[in-house]
Amino acid sequence: MPTHTLDGCDLSEPAPGRLLPPRAFFSPVVFDADMTKIFARSWVHVADLPDVREPGDYVAATIGTSPVVIVRGHDQVVRGFLNVCPHRGATIAEGRGNCGRQLKCPYHAWSFSTDGRLVGAPSREEFTCDFSTIGLLPIRLATCGPLIFGCLDAEAPPFEAWAGELPAAMARHGGDRLELAFEYTYEVDVNWKIYVENGLEGYHVAVVHDLLNDFVETKSAYQHFEEHSSYTHAFIKADYRQMIPELPHLSAEEQSYVRFGHVFPNLIPVLAPAEFSYLRIDPIGPERIRLVARSFDLGGDLAALRDFRREALDRTNQQDIGVVTRVQRGLHAHGFRGGVHSAFLECRIGHFERMVSRAHTGERVSVARPGSFTQEQLTEESGRPRVAAARA
Repeated sequence: MPTHTLDGCDLSEPAPGRLLPPRAFFSPVVFDADMTKIFARSWVHVADLPDVREPGDYVAATIGTSPVVIVRGHDQVVRGFLNVCPHRGATIAEGRGNCGRQLKCPYHAWSFSTDGRLVGAPSREEFTCDFSTIGLLPIRLATCGPLIFGCLDAEAPPFEAWAGELPAAMARHGGDRLELAFEYTYEVDVNWKIYVENGLEGYHVAVVHDLLNDFVETKSAYQHFEEHSSYTHAFIKADYRQMIPELPHLSAEEQSYVRFGHVFPNLIPVLAPAEFSYLRIDPIGPERIRLVARSFDLGGDLAALRDFRREALDRTNQQDIGVVTRVQRGLHAHGFRGGVHSAFLECRIGHFERMVSRAHTGERVSVARPGSFTQEQLTEESGRPRVAAARA
């Protein structure tokens, strides 16, 4: 396989069990390439339907470092645009809110209807441009349960192909009826890929997490690898399984596990029998992210668990933040050439890095693998002894 070097960093596919070089996780040049070769060509989660319930509701978001805005029109259609005024390039929206019937640029008061058309520009007589051809630049949008995804690339595959099995799983869990329960936002000094990789592996769970380790069993899990995503079915331990109410819309099997997912590049969706949560890792700089964590449920009696879930999610996130920032610092050690990953508990990290490498090198080789894989299958396939999770 040909090598692909950028800023002295080999971004070609790592050998089995190996990881990308440390510089891939802090080089500004690699970060800029991540934005153009990965985020600008991917379906990226940008907002949730509860953010845009009413006409005029909007959310300012990012796809990589590209600002976008999601808005519900007065025709009830949810649209996405580059969050850029075509006059001088200022962002036209910040945060979340309701714009009424127009999005207005705060710099020179150019205004746009919620379908993106230019409807107002002071001192038009001074311009020679054809105003009928000027408006907000649209982006592709798709929804999955409560989630809204955006894409900047007209040539990217359809969202249904990108998201793999997630839409079907979301539908089985009543995704169109999920209510937003609570949210957290953190800023963390870490490269976006490091945080994603933390969300893809179960090797650290017994060491770092108390509540999560009590909740699920990692070694009996099943691993699934898709073209632009992956997921783990981790079985709920018996003591906790008895606490989950019977849910008639789910099979007995679906009530027995948690689906820890990943949609490339930066979304970690987690479907549990009575709830749905996600982590979205928004890149800010080579060693800085904004971590958005939200949790949903079906309301009613299930809302009684929200206080516990709220504390558990924040506790788990804070524990993860503590270890990933140590990884980020450690990767700067002079002479360290890169790490390794285990055959089963960290196998989805290898899958993710193959997707990263494919995006950078332009390789067309598929990374999808049909079927469910157990610990025995993946460790035998790797030709290495079984790697067990450490115990705290």
